[in-house]
Amino acid sequence: MASNIHDVARLAGVSPRTVSNVVNNFIHVRPETRERVQKAIAALDYRPNISARRLRQGLTKMIGFAVPELSQPYFSELSELFEIAARKRGYTLIATQTGGLKEREYQMLKEFSSHMVDGLIYSPMSLTKEDLHANPPLVPTVLIGEQISSPNHFNIAIDNSRAIEEITTNLINAGRTKIAILGAYHSSQYRSSRLRLEGYHRALDQAGIPRDEQLILYTDQFGRSAGRSGVHDAVTAGITFDAIVCLNDVLALGAIRALADLGISVPSEVAITGFDDIEDSAFCVPSLTTISPDKQEIADTAISTLLALIEKTAGEPADIEVAYTHQVRESTAS
Repeated sequence: MASNIHDVARLAGVSPRTVSNVVNNFIHVRPETRERVQKAIAALDYRPNISARRLRQGLTKMIGFAVPELSQPYFSELSELFEIAARKRGYTLIATQTGGLKEREYQMLKEFSSHMVDGLIYSPMSLTKEDLHANPPLVPTVLIGEQISSPNHFNIAIDNSRAIEEITTNLINAGRTKIAILGAYHSSQYRSSRLRLEGYHRALDQAGIPRDEQLILYTDQFGRSAGRSGVHDAVTAGITFDAIVCLNDVLALGAIRALADLGISVPSEVAITGFDDIEDSAFCVPSLTTISPDKQEIADTAISTLLALIEKTAGEPADIEVAYTHQVRESTAS
């Protein structure tokens, strides 16, 4: 039968409270007493009941992680980094996906607020800050991504608008003058699409290039198939361009495939850029120029901020801007 705390206390000649203090590494234990308790623990092969301790503390040591699609490379790569960051701090990450559906996003708020987790990392796609204010999560919550900027929550994201402005300006400086943008939504509810479209327009305006509504290639999805069909439909409709700014990397992969199918060379005839710097972007042919968010910083910052909320040491909620770089590769080479 496994030894318990009372067995250790009897062997060491101390109280169970003292054994508990040694196990929890409390500093107010005399060195000789600590050594005696540790020898008793080793002799009896005592293993503390972590689950019971967590229940007494009111903690599960688990963190929820809810994103639109774990099958999307950006979120799967981010999930791995979050899992590692949480584990380093003694927490287990529970990852789930919402499909970007409002009802599912509401459901996740309720499920993760039912004492299953100590806190939540949340990347909503359809909920607005008004929705979140009306249905606030009952556990400490940190938002990631640009969909919601809520005054009641910490939000961690890069400057999407500026990033797209910079990558579009670089295309203009390279001599591209008829630049399409792929991945815009007709609905204005998706703030990420809206912010990136604003950055694209700002770059055109600053360069004195007239806006052309035909060059805004709308899609209903953000996947490879949507990128392929969006570009194929535009070309067959007679729309011409010498560059495409794609709102994520998987759209860009689809766009490269469509141009190859149509016999259009990348980058000599059409330059392509993406957004997210997923692993595949460095391995496709041609390799993809893209915006590279600092995913490691996003994970470390979000987990640290959430733990500060759980431990009640965080300051006032704020938007936290994370760094990004412009990763130049073959798809925009001159």
